[in-house]
Amino acid sequence: MKKLFKTILAVAVVAVGAMFVSCNNDPDVPVVSVEIADVEVDGLGGTINIPFVLKGAVDIIPKVKTDALWLHGFTATDSIVQCQVDGNPTLDVRTATLTFEFDDKLTVDVLVTQSVADSDFVINVSYVSAYGCWVNIAPIKHEGPFLFLIVSKNYFELVGDMENLYKEDLDYIRELAEYAGCTIEEYLPMAANMYSALGEEVNMSYSKLTPETQYVVYCYGMDAQGNRTSDICYKEFTTTIVATSDIEFSLDVSDIEAHSAKIVVTPSNDDLYYWTYISEMDYAQYDDYAVMENMINNVKAQVDRGADITDIIHSGASSQTPSSLWSGTKYHIIAWGMDERCTATTKPTNIGSFTTLSDGISDDCTFEISCPEVGQTDILINVKPSNNATRYMICPVEENICGSYNDEQMAQRLINMEQARFDDAFYGVGVDWSNVEWIFTGEQTKWGRADLDWTFEAGKTYRIFVFGVDANGSRTTNVARFDQKAADVEPSDMTFEVELLENSWNHPVFRITPSANDEYWLACVMKTEYVDWYRDSDGSILDHEMMHMLEEEYFDGQAKYYAKQGESESSFYWSSDSKYSLLVCGWSGSNTTPFFEYKFSTPSIPWEESDADVEVRYSLFDGAELAKMDPMVWAGYEDNCIIYIEYTPNESAAHWYGGVWLPISSYELGVDHLIPLLKDDTVSHVDRLWGRYIGLEFDSTYSLSWFAEDAEGRFGKWNYIEFTPNRHEGESNMSEPYDFWTNPAPYSQTLVM
Repeated sequence: MKKLFKTILAVAVVAVGAMFVSCNNDPDVPVVSVEIADVEVDGLGGTINIPFVLKGAVDIIPKVKTDALWLHGFTATDSIVQCQVDGNPTLDVRTATLTFEFDDKLTVDVLVTQSVADSDFVINVSYVSAYGCWVNIAPIKHEGPFLFLIVSKNYFELVGDMENLYKEDLDYIRELAEYAGCTIEEYLPMAANMYSALGEEVNMSYSKLTPETQYVVYCYGMDAQGNRTSDICYKEFTTTIVATSDIEFSLDVSDIEAHSAKIVVTPSNDDLYYWTYISEMDYAQYDDYAVMENMINNVKAQVDRGADITDIIHSGASSQTPSSLWSGTKYHIIAWGMDERCTATTKPTNIGSFTTLSDGISDDCTFEISCPEVGQTDILINVKPSNNATRYMICPVEENICGSYNDEQMAQRLINMEQARFDDAFYGVGVDWSNVEWIFTGEQTKWGRADLDWTFEAGKTYRIFVFGVDANGSRTTNVARFDQKAADVEPSDMTFEVELLENSWNHPVFRITPSANDEYWLACVMKTEYVDWYRDSDGSILDHEMMHMLEEEYFDGQAKYYAKQGESESSFYWSSDSKYSLLVCGWSGSNTTPFFEYKFSTPSIPWEESDADVEVRYSLFDGAELAKMDPMVWAGYEDNCIIYIEYTPNESAAHWYGGVWLPISSYELGVDHLIPLLKDDTVSHVDRLWGRYIGLEFDSTYSLSWFAEDAEGRFGKWNYIEFTPNRHEGESNMSEPYDFWTNPAPYSQTLVM
């Protein structure tokens, strides 16, 4: 058995260090210089130490900057800089530049080169807090499904070796499967919180860890039967301490209405903090720490999208007046100290609660509900109101979705959902509560799916809610409810005829004709190599395992919204030069037929079917030089490269496309991935004569690709080059700036890379 995989970092320093000198014209002032070397880092990441020798000055601690997110956690002294390096989750060597700022006159760039990880997996842990973290696991050499778990370091060391760890994990999985009433083979594809059924990259957030505790994230290959297929890879980390800020909070809630209230939180000092409100039924499902971690992750996501943290966290009294609260509902206020780096500085505290007013019921109408016919995927619903003038809604909701909400809260949730749709013009411009077609009066008999557009799955119980609603969306009656179980799944002898109507390199269209027009069916397209993971020894598809995977991965838990009846022309997306399988089965909450498989080979991308082409010329510019020429326009881009591109189409080109992206080797689908990007005018240059990208990083490699098509949509030739912006003295490929940058050409487009 191989030794346990260890995350050992190897740092190789260039043999001859570079010397950087600060210019100085005063002979009485010593020249300040620094000797520092570029570094090479092992692909698994870890901690690196970058030593430097400062001459002509003492006790200068440099500031370190970089645009590379995989380099972080900098600490510096007057002789060494320490840096945390994430593992390299790609199959390519990557580079980044660290900028050391010693003073106004001496700035040094250090090139960090990271090799490809010699490992089955790369594990990166980020956003570590006292109670949680974010974990990324990228398969490098391993192919196929894998298991991933997080445990305390004490437990990890207590287990002792790989064989014991695997045995403990398998026993744990077996217990979970037995509790769920299924086999390991059935359970694993459903366990997305610890198993990657397709062997794809995993991103997972954890929020219930213990502060100041050492943990280990580990993973290894495991097939659908629970057999181990690789050695272990692991990563250690430690949760942070809980800071000891002595901030306390007081709460004042006023102007309480059915759907709104004024909430004022006042801290005991000027420390930074954050607070949120949560309904009683949601609060019952979480503890204070889970609420805090969830909101911290939300704030981090906002900041990552460009939000200013100072606009989100609070100092001093904070007031909000939410206007979409649920009526008759108790709300809790949770507050905690939080700094500008989204780190909690106190424990979360429940600082009080309030209850919204109940909606005034203006109509004493009651409803009799019955279900005269019940099918596997539809239910016939009859409603008899006591007042034929009352306007009302009919809402059949799957029981598990209702959770701990009571009937009145569910009615308000349904009203809120529909109000959001009206606001988004989901039903059309001008459609609202006063004229939407699914508000009824008088006795009605409606099919839940065919008439009301609700969806059903065989064997599941549905709560059918009926309640009055006025032309403004306010509930006017008490809520009536009738529970009905859909019919259980029954096997079907339905078969299918499949005809390939269109077969382009990226877009097939199939005509699928079932033998039964009153039954539902599902269809999907997958690479045949992925389908092979779900075959029995005789080559047949393991229907149950495949269905579980499709429901969770392909249909994202919403298979019922993709089910169809009768003949249909269905379009899909696939990649060129590949082997695919079209899978079709009868469906009613689960398979009603075996999977029918139809195999296809996709055509190549039809390059050079036309002489349409576009000539491209490009120039690279140093943002620092542009800022000197026009600081009003280019301030803030001093550390970036900007590319200016000119497009000259020939007479046959009806449309042309060009853009700057990562090298083609960065994308699993290669050119298939780039073409849709190039044809998207929000991120690439489409039918432009001039264009530019701003924000490129120096010493990083990019691709520039372009092509044209004629009036019939036939492609010309594919054009592709790679380039690396370089402004190092003697090696620079930068162009001299000119006044285009202050007076851009008409019809140009600027895009951020």
